[in-house]
Amino acid sequence: MRVTILQPNYMPWRGYFDFFKQSNVFVVYDDVQYTKNDWRNRNYIKTPDGTQWLTIPIEHKHHMNSLIKDVDNPDNGWQERHLKSIEQNYKNAPYFGEIYDIIKESVYEKNLVKLNMKIIDKILNYLGMKCKVCYSSEIGYTDCEPTERLVQICKHFNATEYLTGESAKDYLEVDKFGGIRVLWHRYKEKVYPQLWGDFISRVSIVDLLMNCGMKGYDII
Repeated sequence: MRVTILQPNYMPWRGYFDFFKQSNVFVVYDDVQYTKNDWRNRNYIKTPDGTQWLTIPIEHKHHMNSLIKDVDNPDNGWQERHLKSIEQNYKNAPYFGEIYDIIKESVYEKNLVKLNMKIIDKILNYLGMKCKVCYSSEIGYTDCEPTERLVQICKHFNATEYLTGESAKDYLEVDKFGGIRVLWHRYKEKVYPQLWGDFISRVSIVDLLMNCGMKGYDII
């Protein structure tokens, strides 16, 4: 049983979806502190001029000391701006229609976690990825220190393996996992056909899906 525990991101890059591909259970880490100007509320798309940020504005009251699950976005028209940017830059992509509809159906959620996960869930369904998705806020263990909480969540699912990003090497106390094997996610990107010139890596998975459709599953 392999478990991954990650914060929910906005239209994540394809390496994020590789965690779903390699895991039995994906735990959305939604009850930790929100960090401003991070992947929770923004990501890149590719344009004729390089990359462009798409950033969800966050209500000011959530900029400090809020849990991710409690963060909302204002109703100020940002959704139309994002959709317009996506349409302008991908309308000539082979799979524009079906992928645009996935995003359009999802971005009007006011709560950031619900919005991010609605997009992610629709992409998982589109690609046929089968991975159980749960939320840390529904599991508990909030009185534990950070590494111990990850261990307890893993034990909650009888995990034998915990898959995490290599950046976690800076803080994860691996010895606390005991008999649970810690695996470091090493991701090597494959090149795929893109619009607008030379290949650019690490943009939102929207770019891959617009250009490759369901074949994107094998390219993740």
